[in-house]
Amino acid sequence: MTRNLDSFRYTGNGNDENNNKPHRITKIIPKAKKSSVDLPDLQPSLNDHLQVLFVGFNPGTESSIQQHHYAHHSNLFWKLFNQSQLLHKVISKNKNSPHEPVPETPNEVNKSEDQFLNHLLENGCNATHDFKLIKYNIGFSDLVLRSTARADQLTMHEKLNNVPRLLSEFKSSHVETIVIVGKGIWEIIIKYFMNELSISSKNFKLASGNRKSGDGDGGAPHKNFKWGLLQKGSDSTYNLIIDSIYKHIDESSKIYIFPNTSGLVASLSFDEKLKLWQDMVNDL
Repeated sequence: MTRNLDSFRYTGNGNDENNNKPHRITKIIPKAKKSSVDLPDLQPSLNDHLQVLFVGFNPGTESSIQQHHYAHHSNLFWKLFNQSQLLHKVISKNKNSPHEPVPETPNEVNKSEDQFLNHLLENGCNATHDFKLIKYNIGFSDLVLRSTARADQLTMHEKLNNVPRLLSEFKSSHVETIVIVGKGIWEIIIKYFMNELSISSKNFKLASGNRKSGDGDGGAPHKNFKWGLLQKGSDSTYNLIIDSIYKHIDESSKIYIFPNTSGLVASLSFDEKLKLWQDMVNDL
């Protein structure tokens, strides 16, 4: 037996008579690089009496790293937030709100609060202020709380599964004004309710173009979608979906759908986006 085993032992001599088999060349394949590192999630900022709630798609890389909403330097969110004078309007309205915080003592605490608020009103807000704005009943959340480098790293299953969570946030916060920042978010919410109501995509499409009824879209009327305040129109199927949404949230809540504020999205000009924001602020 020992003799037979020795015949297979490698001696290191390439000319060994016992080494009759050709050497096998093993190709070393480098490990695939991960498409992205694991990013920490970004939690929502909520209370039970929100005046305004902004809803994004999901936190991106920069927002995840900084742990603040709309943190990327190219994002137009905070520029629109400040130029629309939203905080000024919210503060003026909160003075008459039953949820206005009761003044604390000593007076130095109130003075410090006033200085911070005055700083925001005079100099504007940025991403580092997002969680502090909850004091003024301005909240933030996302369709999906999981952070990714790109939105296409979220599966449709994950997006649809988060709709009930988002609706529960609308309900529990008793929010007056819901601002959906991106049509893609609204499309997911619509798709969720289409599934719930067994509405086929052949019979309904969310359309904002000039398509005519019957042009391969199941007879859906053209322009059943528009930016800004959500309102019912002539599309009975869309009206049914809207009614179903409102069964899950407060009837008094207003829903606005705005274009994505990412600097990469240029479907509307900045002035057009600002006009939508200003109209919403005027309605607060």
